[in-house]
Amino acid sequence: MMSRNWAVVAVALSSIAVSAAPAAQAADPSAAREWQQVGTGITGGVSGLAVIENGANEGEPVDLVMVRDNKKPGENRVATVRYRHASPPVVRELPWRGLEEPKDLEAVDAVPGQPGDFVALSSDGTAYHFTLDPDAAMVWGSSPVPGRAPGDNYESFALTRQHGRTVAVWATRGSSDAQPAKVRAAVYDPNSGAFGPASGPVLFSVPDPLPVDGQEVRHASDIKIHEDGTVLLTAASDPNINSGPFASAVYRAGKVTSDTAGRIGLQLLPKDRLTALASFSKEVDNRKIEAVACPGNGGPGIVGTDDEDHGGSLLTLDICPNPKN
Repeated sequence: MMSRNWAVVAVALSSIAVSAAPAAQAADPSAAREWQQVGTGITGGVSGLAVIENGANEGEPVDLVMVRDNKKPGENRVATVRYRHASPPVVRELPWRGLEEPKDLEAVDAVPGQPGDFVALSSDGTAYHFTLDPDAAMVWGSSPVPGRAPGDNYESFALTRQHGRTVAVWATRGSSDAQPAKVRAAVYDPNSGAFGPASGPVLFSVPDPLPVDGQEVRHASDIKIHEDGTVLLTAASDPNINSGPFASAVYRAGKVTSDTAGRIGLQLLPKDRLTALASFSKEVDNRKIEAVACPGNGGPGIVGTDDEDHGGSLLTLDICPNPKN
C-alpha cells in the first residue's frame, strides 16, 4: 500500500475536451433515447463513470471520468468526457501512470470533497486511487477491498461522505438467480487508501426484465450513492457473446447510512419490491449498461454502456433523486 500527503489538484478542465469522440452524431432533442457514442469496438466500452466536480449548472456540459475494462498493455484504461445532452461528446484518453496497468477496471467514483481524486475498482477487487492530471491518470496507491475471496468478480464501486467519514460500497456482479450479487460497505480513508472492516454481504437480485432467456445476469453492473444515501444500481443481461444481444435496467435499490460512530447500515430492497426506473430490451435496444453517474447540480443522471463489439455510449436519463423535491 502506498500513501501520500493530500494536496488539492487543480484540474485544467479546459484541457479535457481536446479530441472528438468517433462517429458521434448530433441528437434529436425530441427523441426518447439519444445515445451518444464515446468509443468504438471492443476496446471502446464504458465500464465505469464518475462526475468531475467542476460546478456545472443544470443544462451545462458535464465533465466525466470513465474507465474501460481493457486487459492488454497499451490499451486505454481511463478517459475524460465532456458531455452535454443533444451534443456530440468530446473524449480524451489518458495514459495510466504510477503503477502497472490494471486488468479489467470495472468501476470508478470520485472521492467526496477531494476534487481531482478518484478510486477505480478492478474485477479482482483491487481499488486504485488516482489523481486526474490534465495529461494522465496519476495512480498513487492500491489496496484490496476487504472480504474478497477467490473467484469473486466485481463490477460496482461507489463512495459517499456521511458524518465526516468516507464510506465505500461495492459488489460482486452475480450471474444467475442462484448466484446473486454480494454487496458490502466499509469506511474508507482516502488519504491512505485503507478500508475499515467490511459489513456482512447483502445479497441482491433483480427481477424481470432480467434475466433474459437464461442468459447470464449481472445483478449489479454498477452502483452510485446519492447525497441522501439512495443507492442507484444498474443490472445487465449478457449472453457472453461480443455481439449481444444485451438487456439492461436501472433501479433505486435502497439506502446506505452511517451514524456519528461510523456504524454503517446497508439496506437493499428484495427482488419482489424492485421496479425499474428504466429498462432496455434485447429486441429493441441491445445495450449493456455498466456505468451510472449523477451530477451534483440536480440534473438528470447519465448511464454508460460496454456494448463489446459495438463500443460504448452514454445516455441522459431522469433516474437520480432530485434534491429540489
